[in-house]
Amino acid sequence: MIFFKAFQTHYWLRILFSAFALSTVGSGLTFVVVFAELIALQASPSSLALAFVLSTVPGIFGTFFGSRFLRKFDAAFCILLTEFLSLVGLIVPLLGVVWHNMVLLQMAELVSSIVGGFAIPAMSHYMKVKLHDNELAAGSLMSTLVFGCHVLLGVGLGVCIYPWVNNPYVFLLIDGLSYGLSIGILMLLPKLYTGYSEVKIESLPIKLSLIQKISLNLLPLLASVGSPAMALLPALIPSAMNPKETALPILFARSLGQLVGPVFIRESHLKKPPMTLIALCMVGFLVCYQTVTLSTWFLLSFCLIFFAHILSNIVANLGNYGLLKYFNSEHVAAASINSYRKQLTVMAITGSLAGLLADYIGGQKALLICSGVGLLLSILVLFWLQRTDINEE
Repeated sequence: MIFFKAFQTHYWLRILFSAFALSTVGSGLTFVVVFAELIALQASPSSLALAFVLSTVPGIFGTFFGSRFLRKFDAAFCILLTEFLSLVGLIVPLLGVVWHNMVLLQMAELVSSIVGGFAIPAMSHYMKVKLHDNELAAGSLMSTLVFGCHVLLGVGLGVCIYPWVNNPYVFLLIDGLSYGLSIGILMLLPKLYTGYSEVKIESLPIKLSLIQKISLNLLPLLASVGSPAMALLPALIPSAMNPKETALPILFARSLGQLVGPVFIRESHLKKPPMTLIALCMVGFLVCYQTVTLSTWFLLSFCLIFFAHILSNIVANLGNYGLLKYFNSEHVAAASINSYRKQLTVMAITGSLAGLLADYIGGQKALLICSGVGLLLSILVLFWLQRTDINEE
């Protein structure tokens, strides 16, 4: 309800939602094309893991450019620029498909990843300045609803029609058109400031409150548990099931679970992060994935992946909300960048390690080792922070 009230009140929020909903539909189709081509080329677990890492981790470099641009240009212009750069980045998957080149396919979403990092400071600053304090939950929820378009109309539709269309160029063309329409809509986005005014973006304060520390570290901790599973997902499908037939639907189940997760967040959870719930979500996530590696029934595997990502997205939304809520407009961009960089660093290490181990000891054992260690460390950190809170009180 917070989101829908803000959506009715602010026309700029409707512009942002419409533009990103369009472009993410197209990016979902490209996601299907890339992984379908990799699976068709019989990519190894480490190759699939590398594709996952390259689709996320280069965003670290994007954050450096994003924060510099935000100091010199209006946030609305920076957001518009991200969509234009994403459109240009479609050249990489196009060449990968034309040449059937596994390296280019692995790098297909590298530009999108960099651009995603570029957008982080501009989006967080724009939301913080434009939304009222009691509307900040709408900022974190909007990314989930936009992601829903990516899931249902992009990945979901792509998975359903890919076997019949069987033409990756059609999918890439639709993605290009979606970015073009998004750019046209974003030209209507109002600027934050009239005339030139250097944005006050400050570094994080030296002393942070407990709730700020939790908000900064929640997404990196989740990544330590979830990244190995997400990087290995196509390789975790049991040999009894045909990977070519089940890999794309399983990837859709992952995305669908991420969409549904926020529905289960209560308003009380937003006031103070529930440590026990967060820990249980992480445990449940790993249990679901481990069960998938043993299952020979496709429907059960689909449901387990779906439920696992409901749990992970509950934690992700609590982390995103905390970054918007507990940092002021001068610090929110720096906080988002700090959390994002740590999250992607963890993803690079754990995702790559899981892929390399899977080539030698299999996906199930690699997942248990990498995500298991991440889960143990995450629970220790969370309860250490909770213990610190009790001692301070």
